[in-house]
Amino acid sequence: MSIPGINSTHVLIVSIHGDARRFIEEGLKNAGYETSTAGDGEAALAILKQRKVDVAITSLDLYGMSGTQLCRTIKRIFPFIPVIMMSQHPDHDQVAQVLSSGASDMASEMASPEEMHLMIQRNLERKASAARRIVTDRADVLFKAIRALAAAVDAKSHFAARHSGHVTQLSLMTAARLNLSPQQMTTLELAAQLHDIGKIGTPENVLTKPDVLTDEEWVDVLKHPALGSAFLAVVPELSEIATIIRHHHEHFDGSGYPDGLQGQAIPLLSRIIAVADAYDAMTSERPYRQAMGHLQAAEELERNSGIQFDAAIVQHLLRAIGEDTVERKAA
Repeated sequence: MSIPGINSTHVLIVSIHGDARRFIEEGLKNAGYETSTAGDGEAALAILKQRKVDVAITSLDLYGMSGTQLCRTIKRIFPFIPVIMMSQHPDHDQVAQVLSSGASDMASEMASPEEMHLMIQRNLERKASAARRIVTDRADVLFKAIRALAAAVDAKSHFAARHSGHVTQLSLMTAARLNLSPQQMTTLELAAQLHDIGKIGTPENVLTKPDVLTDEEWVDVLKHPALGSAFLAVVPELSEIATIIRHHHEHFDGSGYPDGLQGQAIPLLSRIIAVADAYDAMTSERPYRQAMGHLQAAEELERNSGIQFDAAIVQHLLRAIGEDTVERKAA
């Protein structure tokens, strides 16, 4: 079963000028990009919540939400998406304003399709370079630090002991069936290890409560994906991991949190962690309920396929577990 949208590059173009949007869109389509367009910030955010976007290009001047406000919102929700800001006449003051909002580049609204293509490629290479740095000279130190942080989170609640390790193992078993690159596998391993890092900010009495949580206590728990993402997003090399962590509790139908992303707009690696996280939670003992067996947990995942979970990911996880069980019995 294939997972769509892994390799295509999709560019979001935001401008109040229809002619400008069409000019940029035509040039990028001719260069082989997929595109979406929006006339204002609210429409742009709606697109971001519904589909995968790799690069955003927005005018500085927009109706309602300004270009810099849109950029800040995009960088909060998707730290890993480069934002290119456009202005009719870029000047020094505008460049400083744009960069302070989190944008990675600035272009003239009169830029040619060739210039825009080169700028997009430059930003995609910067993004890829940051990810590659994770798997080169600093990898060993980073892995050790991340495992220590994950252990600190698990130690806050004895109910969740070794949870991060289990989720990592399940995530990698699932991803092995998807032909991901070594770089993607490394990113997934780091993100899975750290998926609950935001719970460092969750009150300990909530994490250790031996009973079902109240609505007020759930509010504290629901903050952890955004909080964990905010912790990591300040480190450029971890911006992709920050994005993945922020969205590992989004639901495939758009009913999840913190941003209500839907379908392919949820990063693939977040979708993998979501299924692995749910399976491990269901098959682990809690003081207020017994652990489910594999068959019961599998039925629950399948029942929520297409609603809470990506159905293709669910099937890959269950098949990976089945293959692992057969191999262990044969050993």
